[in-house]
Amino acid sequence: MKRTNPISEAGFSLVETVAAMGILAMAAIPLMQISSDATRNTGRLEVRLLARTVAENIMAQTFADPAALDAGIRAGTSEQMGREFAWTLTIGVGVPGTVQTLDIAVQPAGDAQVLAQLSSLKAVPRPILPLPSELEREGE
Repeated sequence: MKRTNPISEAGFSLVETVAAMGILAMAAIPLMQISSDATRNTGRLEVRLLARTVAENIMAQTFADPAALDAGIRAGTSEQMGREFAWTLTIGVGVPGTVQTLDIAVQPAGDAQVLAQLSSLKAVPRPILPLPSELEREGE
């Protein structure tokens, strides 16, 4: 009686394995690109959020002062989470008993791109004592 050893056909050949790896690599490239884009967008959104926080802080400081503000432009810098931001506050003319406009623009220090803008109105209080011009009119 003749014995035959059947050759095992189980498993993958080297060519099949290399082809599968190539297909997997081609599918992984777009996924890596999507992940990279998402990381980059997250960084951009974080910087914009920090700039918005700077604008809100400047606006809160402005509203904390009950007196009318002198019209003009103020500028400064502020740091949020280790990042430096430059801000510009534009104050409109305010007549007692009306409102004045406040516009804040925030950009990264050393960059011209505005990342956050905030506008508001602030009430200009009437003076408790009469203004000198009102006293002169009364004396006439």
